[in-house]
Amino acid sequence: MLSHSATHSLNHSVGQQLAHQDIRRYSRQLLLDCIDHDGQLNLAGAHAVIVGLGGLGSLTARYLAGAGVGNITLIDGDTVDISNLQRQISYNEMHLGELKAKSLYNELRKVNSHLNIQFKCLFADSNNLPTLIASATCVLDCTDNVTVRRQINLASFRASIPLFIAAASGLTWQALNLPQNSATCGCYECLVNNVAVREDCVSKGVLGPVVGMAACHQATQALLFLARGFDADIKWGHYVNAHAGQGTLQSFKLPPSSSCEVCQ
Repeated sequence: MLSHSATHSLNHSVGQQLAHQDIRRYSRQLLLDCIDHDGQLNLAGAHAVIVGLGGLGSLTARYLAGAGVGNITLIDGDTVDISNLQRQISYNEMHLGELKAKSLYNELRKVNSHLNIQFKCLFADSNNLPTLIASATCVLDCTDNVTVRRQINLASFRASIPLFIAAASGLTWQALNLPQNSATCGCYECLVNNVAVREDCVSKGVLGPVVGMAACHQATQALLFLARGFDADIKWGHYVNAHAGQGTLQSFKLPPSSSCEVCQ
């Protein structure tokens, strides 16, 4: 079942037409059946909340802005450090010491000044998340902390807002699309209670392009959903684990855990 916000975005295309400049700007993706005219209007009316603006979130946000997602909220309380530049390609040496949320906002405004982009220079937690995601069509978890991921999962589950998660560590990347409040698949809490999830690029290291691969996957899944809702041809509730060096990808369906304190 669609959440209220997702239903709103799908109804956005009724009786409306794209402006000529939008047809030119988005001409390549308008040729795709999974987007086309109505899907592009849905993108324009959608609201994506991106939590975490490091290597994952900064690149994912760039793709969402480029594709014409009309409302984007950027959330991160961190500043740009020189160690970030190896993989967080939306930033450069001119951004060192600046707040990531504000820096990324300024960069995205150069991509498309017509979008409604908001930024919050703060760290998401269990107290502020319900308010931060309240009007979202979907949430993109681009954080690198299991505790915060669990809080995002809980908040999005309670609000019935679809959640797109990505992570990268070493030469591997992972992803998970959660419809939330589904009887057929579990949630992130189910995953961490049953699988040893290691998503720490600080201690383990990570290669920059591997983060980019995870971000590209996450952005693709979110865009398809924002364009078509639950009619989009994507897999829900499948935990994807890919090894960039070996070129392998595995996935398994995440079942609901009977002991999960979030979704059961």
